[in-house]
Amino acid sequence: MSQTMKDKILQAAEDRVRGAGFAEMSFRDLAKDVGIKSASVHYHFPTKPDLGEALVQRYAEQFEVHLEKIDQDDLQKALDGFVALYSQALVLNESICLCAVMGAEAIGLPENVNQRTKAFFAMNKTWLEHLFTRHGIEDAGDKAGLVVAALEGGMIVASASNDRTLFDRVARTAMASITI
Repeated sequence: MSQTMKDKILQAAEDRVRGAGFAEMSFRDLAKDVGIKSASVHYHFPTKPDLGEALVQRYAEQFEVHLEKIDQDDLQKALDGFVALYSQALVLNESICLCAVMGAEAIGLPENVNQRTKAFFAMNKTWLEHLFTRHGIEDAGDKAGLVVAALEGGMIVASASNDRTLFDRVARTAMASITI
């Protein structure tokens, strides 16, 4: 199945936002990336907030597909799978999790984009909370929030420091805090 122009624009937007931030992305740059005029980008996404909302929604849906594939029968394997999703999103000097970028830029983002970003974090927290509850982890909600915050924050700090080991250490420490 070939990508639609809308899909191509969303992919170009994701690449730019994950690499430089939402504020730095322009319709002109996206148009150049996909080989169309900026008016054509506006045809698919009339405003930048419309594009941002669609972008986060698409990212969250793709992330959720990967979450659903993680076998939750074994707690450690499930946690390893969860951390791997975040780890794959961190490519030093290139990109981090789209919602880590959006969360870091939350103060300046349109409300509709912030709501989608908030929903992404809530989805991750809920997935972990269910996993922890299933495996008898006390304070499942608090620990789920800690893990999501640690992984997202670890990604931002590792990227800013250009040191992937920071993320790896944060992830290990966060996972070590999950005890039965």
